[in-house]
Amino acid sequence: MNLNRDTFLSKAETTLAGLDGAVLEALSHHGAPEVESLAQEFGDAASRSPARLAEALCPGPLTNIGFAAVVMRGLLEPRDEVLDSSVSEATVVTGNARASGSLNITSPLVVLGNLEVEGVLEDCGPDSTVVVVGNCVARGLRTSGNFLVLGDLVVRDVIQGIYNDDSLVVAGELSVRFLDEYDHDVSCYGEVHAEHHFENGRSGEEAASLASVFLVPGLYDVDLGEIHHDQLFERLERNEPVFTETPQPRQRREPDGPTAEELEGIDVAGIVARSPVSATARDVVYAQRKTGEVWLLRPGAFRVHIYDGEKFLESQPSPAPEATKASERVTFWRKRSDLFLEIERFDALVQVHAGYNNGTKTTLRFAFDGPDAAAREVRRLAARYEGDFLRVTTTIPGRGPLERELARYGGKSEYTSAIVKGNTLVTRDGESQRFDDEASALRALEDWLAEKRRAGFELKILEWKPYGLLK
Repeated sequence: MNLNRDTFLSKAETTLAGLDGAVLEALSHHGAPEVESLAQEFGDAASRSPARLAEALCPGPLTNIGFAAVVMRGLLEPRDEVLDSSVSEATVVTGNARASGSLNITSPLVVLGNLEVEGVLEDCGPDSTVVVVGNCVARGLRTSGNFLVLGDLVVRDVIQGIYNDDSLVVAGELSVRFLDEYDHDVSCYGEVHAEHHFENGRSGEEAASLASVFLVPGLYDVDLGEIHHDQLFERLERNEPVFTETPQPRQRREPDGPTAEELEGIDVAGIVARSPVSATARDVVYAQRKTGEVWLLRPGAFRVHIYDGEKFLESQPSPAPEATKASERVTFWRKRSDLFLEIERFDALVQVHAGYNNGTKTTLRFAFDGPDAAAREVRRLAARYEGDFLRVTTTIPGRGPLERELARYGGKSEYTSAIVKGNTLVTRDGESQRFDDEASALRALEDWLAEKRRAGFELKILEWKPYGLLK
């Protein structure tokens, strides 16, 4: 059934005059409703289909499409529909709508009655706009677009807002166990009933800490300050629990800098006074009480300076070109901050890189009588930092694959990098080599590093890429 222009606009006039209370407030969230705005979408056409009218009003403020939905409800005969798992074209359901599983919405959807989704309801802003004139019920709701409910919104488990471009607006009551607005505009003109409510603008670190009380392990990372929403909603789609049966002790992220306990017994003032650079106590980024070791670093001002408990170690140049392929390598990452430590052995030579992610590094070199003595030193150094640092290979726990980046010096600003992803070696130069297993890929990485060193490149930093992409 098409909407006659004159009949529709006449109905809009009487509908507008009767709007009041929370429904009018919700419709006015993006501006006051006006009949003239709806008239413009008809143009010279005598009629329009409900779906085409909805499509013409989206994307745009919720005011116009919401007002049009209320008008259509007074004109169209109610007809209930069962929705498939996705809505990919503009759709108007004149009665109640129901989805037996999860529902993904990538285009405008207007439901003039109630919307019931047994699984997870997810939209896709700005392509999608969702208007429910009645009540909306779902197991989970993940919204990045404009979403308007003029009745009550009842979500069994979790609502997550994504992006700050659009809004979730509810005229009635909003009920959910966990409401994470994140940076999304969530406005309810009725009462909000949420056991856990993280408001718009919440910090990631605070949110992850609070979530550790009620979300099952694996759905948050306190150290990284993240809630893993993708995994959370994947569990909801499988109807698996996301909440702990009982509240758990709250976890808090330790500070990046040394704690008072780690600094206990260390003469920081004396060490800073002996520093080869003009440093202060605020520049202490790592301290080891058992050995008295202290790292001084001021990103952007000076590289890492290491006091080993007795003296400051002197930085050395990289090995001679003939010593390009490491016999073994041990890599550590400080999870509380972006500090890394890499220990390499070149036969009887041990080389240590210490630095700051995406920043400068310090290189230390130690010569030994033979390969066995050098190998023992690698084991000793590894044991010294085990526990304070994470020992990693190609993947940093909770972060992503390791990327090795090298820089050519001598006046040339040329960079290259490589990464091992599973059994594949990927380089910034556009190469991608697949091997039988990860060990073979790691051996190929060593060959690649040696080749770059012979070409005059020097290992600059170890860096992590959350998505494993080389750009």
